[in-house]
Amino acid sequence: MNPTLYIIMRSDIADMNPGKGMAQAAHAQADFDSKMQKIANRFDEMENRESLLGDYSVWTENRNFGRTIVLSATKEDIECIAAHGKLSDFTKDPDYPWRNYYGETFLREEITCGWIFVCDTYDDDINLVKDLPLHK
Repeated sequence: MNPTLYIIMRSDIADMNPGKGMAQAAHAQADFDSKMQKIANRFDEMENRESLLGDYSVWTENRNFGRTIVLSATKEDIECIAAHGKLSDFTKDPDYPWRNYYGETFLREEITCGWIFVCDTYDDDINLVKDLPLHK
């Protein structure tokens, strides 16, 4: 299996434009990278740790990124994926800018997207995202 980072963008935020979406997807990969650094720096044994680090190495191919596919889902779907995926989570922006009907901007903490790493070690996690559409 080709290791893949799936980023799942919220489809139910009316004010999410392409620029905000790209920023949020960048935040999601940063969250994933941070998680992998924590796993790499652990000194205690973790089930499948070495296999997972090998999959991550294949994914990066001597770069800082690898194969990434961006999908679309609701907040509830993203929370479900984060809860059930073996290496997954959601990205929460502490200051996501919302605009109301009158064009006024408000900031609030919001889950903007999620991510899941599907690889040989966790290949059955593909079932959590296989039916989601590509993000437009």
